[in-house]
Amino acid sequence: SETPSPALPEIPPAELDLTFSFDTIMGFSKFSEPQAEKVQKRASNVMKLTQENEKLKEELRAMTARLEAAERKRQELASR
Repeated sequence: SETPSPALPEIPPAELDLTFSFDTIMGFSKFSEPQAEKVQKRASNVMKLTQENEKLKEELRAMTARLEAAERKRQELASR
């Protein structure tokens, strides 16, 4: 004859929090925030330097053009 299995204790329902943020999923904990901040700051600095570099290149092109024009003018006056 079969013996009835002992009654199992009631298992409480799991309290699942499915409201993970993207940062949580990507593993950004409180400890890695300073690291993420450093990366963000570095990216910002690179962007600023890139913009400054472009501006300086443009100024250099303009100065070169003026210098070449002045040189042509000087040669033109010298050949008269």
